[in-house]
Amino acid sequence: MTIDIELSLFVNLVLNSFILFLTGYFFKEKPKLWFLSSLIGATIALVMPGLYLPLYAKILAQVFLSLVMVSLSFDVKPLKKFVYRYITFLAMTFLFGGGCYALSSTLGSLPLVAVVGTSVVIFCAFKAVIFYRNRQKIIENFSFKVKIKAKDKEIEEEGFLDSGNLLYDPVTKKPVVLINFDIFSKLYENIDYLNALLKKIDLSELENAHYIKLSTVASGTQILVFSVGSLELVGQGLKKSFSHAMLGLSFSGFEKAFGKKILLHGELL
Repeated sequence: MTIDIELSLFVNLVLNSFILFLTGYFFKEKPKLWFLSSLIGATIALVMPGLYLPLYAKILAQVFLSLVMVSLSFDVKPLKKFVYRYITFLAMTFLFGGGCYALSSTLGSLPLVAVVGTSVVIFCAFKAVIFYRNRQKIIENFSFKVKIKAKDKEIEEEGFLDSGNLLYDPVTKKPVVLINFDIFSKLYENIDYLNALLKKIDLSELENAHYIKLSTVASGTQILVFSVGSLELVGQGLKKSFSHAMLGLSFSGFEKAFGKKILLHGELL
């Protein structure tokens, strides 16, 4: 009997910790006093079934317990943010409870170890979802519509403002906007991928074209840079145009990481 109580306390402690950390992860915060908060919640969860309270009293007790746990782990002020964290905490609680209930409905009564295992899976899965959501939000906030004009060509594409792009052209002293070959081929259809990769391009076909050494972004030791007639940025309440902007052809595959084929330089903003 003692072992069952200790195991139940441990399982509830783990579940409460997962819920608190997921709530904090959602808002990019680390919960304070999370162990104490989780321990209080786990202890009350063990005591509650033996109190024989009416249903409404149990619900009120759970609401009050949740408020105490969230208050211990997150700042109460400002109130609006606290309410968001409290609602998220409740949603996470239902998420874990629903996951365990669904599994027990399918497989029957679950041992406590299986409950922990299920919770670990839910924790990892939801953390991955939150990470993807936060990443997409960042990409959306730093995305701009880009219009590039080069000779008789004009293309429009979305670009990402990358703080890691600190590349400058030492010849013109201008910031370099990185593009992948897909964008480059739309501007210069007569230049194939292999020649561009092997640096066998006739530079006279491009305006102010030359190679520069790299220290950070893009693969290889050198990168082809060249100027275009104009580059226009639109988005996030801004609209800017740059004449004779410098572009750099990158084969690093950055589009896989950012989901964009153009990496903008921070100086453009």
